[in-house]
Order: sequence, then structure tokens, then C-alpha cells
Amino acid sequence: MEVTADFGMMSNAGNKKVARAVSQSKNEKELRAKLDKISTMGGGKYSEAGDEDVIDMAINALGSGAKGMQLRPDAQVIVQLGGIEDRKKDGEVRTDDMKKTKVKHKDASAVRSALLGLKPAERDKYMRPLQKDQKSFKKTFNFILKQIKQFS
Repeated sequence: MEVTADFGMMSNAGNKKVARAVSQSKNEKELRAKLDKISTMGGGKYSEAGDEDVIDMAINALGSGAKGMQLRPDAQVIVQLGGIEDRKKDGEVRTDDMKKTKVKHKDASAVRSALLGLKPAERDKYMRPLQKDQKSFKKTFNFILKQIKQFS
């Protein structure tokens, strides 16, 4: 199964179109023009491409500091947490600043399932700091763990 970036579109095809627009755009103005074009194509099929939430996520992806290997979908934190969960042992998560953080299997599994239980826009609020750098990863990861333990 191919992992695509989640920009809050209703379909994977819409998310792929937005991801392609982000990768082809050189600046924010060009990206906004492409998103506007996507929102009008297909008789309004992708009309949510014009929503502010989708535009904000796309602009954030355009300005992301991720380079080279970090741009690949398997470098996303949620995918890395899934890998730790699948291996059933402790592992490491690499953030956009290319630093690795050790994560326990039990904690990775709990945080990943909590994130997957959220709506895309809400999940993005937590994914941005998790992906950004090591310091914000630890802070956000521990906050999510604390919330899970509080409501369990």
C-alpha cells in the first residue's frame, strides 16, 4: 500500500494531486494558483483544494525543511512509528533535522494509534512538531503519552 501525504482532501486522488502541486511549485504564489486550478477541475470533484486548511498544509509542506531522504513518505514520523510497532521491539525515529530519538515499542504503538484516531486536520497539529526536530518531537510525544494515560 502506497503512503500518501494527507492534506485533508476527501480522496487519495485529491491528496496526490495536491502533493504533486507542492512538489512542482517553486513558491507560494505558484502553489496557490495550482491549488485554485485543482479546486475547479473535474466539475468541482476536488473543490476542497480551495479550503484554507488544505492550502495551509500545502504551504507548510512547500516550506518544509525536509531534504533528500526525509521527503520520502517512509520518513514521516507516523510511518516510522508503525515500523517500530510492526517490529515489536524498541526503535529510533528520525526527524527533519536528521537526529534520531529512541522510542519504546509500547509508547510508539500507543501514540500511533492515538494519532490515527484523530481527524486529518487535528492530526496535522501534532504531526508538524513531531516531524520538525528532536526537541519538539520529545515534547509533543511525551504530551500525547500523558494524555493517553490520563484518559485510559
